Amino acid sequence: MARPARVRPGNADDQARLRTAILDAAFAIYQQGGLPALTMRAVAAGVGLSAMALYRHYADKAALLRAMWEAVLVEARSEVLAAIAAPDTARGHLRTSTDASLRYWERHPDHFRLVFMTEQTMAADRDAGLTQAEAYRQVVDLSAPLIEAFAAETGGDPGRVLLARDLRLALMVGYLHARVVNRRFPWTDLDALRAAAVDAIEAGVAQCLRATR
Repeated sequence: MARPARVRPGNADDQARLRTAILDAAFAIYQQGGLPALTMRAVAAGVGLSAMALYRHYADKAALLRAMWEAVLVEARSEVLAAIAAPDTARGHLRTSTDASLRYWERHPDHFRLVFMTEQTMAADRDAGLTQAEAYRQVVDLSAPLIEAFAAETGGDPGRVLLARDLRLALMVGYLHARVVNRRFPWTDLDALRAAAVDAIEAGVAQCLRATR
């Protein structure tokens, strides 16, 4: 067991440091052994707490997982925001944001599985599922103004921005699932596949903005 964390009663900084230590321990355990190894008892031992003490911070494993994937989504969003900070055309910003998002999940395949492929994050319960989290909505909503600007730049229909946003997300998740999960498939050229995926995502958004029923 790790050395017990020192937490002074009522001290907000100590509480914040402890929660950070808990998440760090949880990520380390998850990356080494996957979800089966990620137990409340193992995480508690990793930060020097008793299992009962850990439950005062996270009610159960689902709550701990929620905190983990929210931390991942905040990090992913920050990387995309940094990538599109420089001035560019609307098309350039859209492509850069797609590239930055794909690059984040490609570097962190365990994070992709955690966020998009665990039972807890995919829960149908509106209060527990991934799509109800503020961090998730912020990641998804980040693309809407980029697509809106792209529509204005290319003469697309602004009324179809949200549909184009959804298509972009679906295409990105599909590519990432193939890239980081389906590793056994004999992909011909992953670099070429990635470049084609970025082109296809842009083309799909553009087509979606132009299409009429």
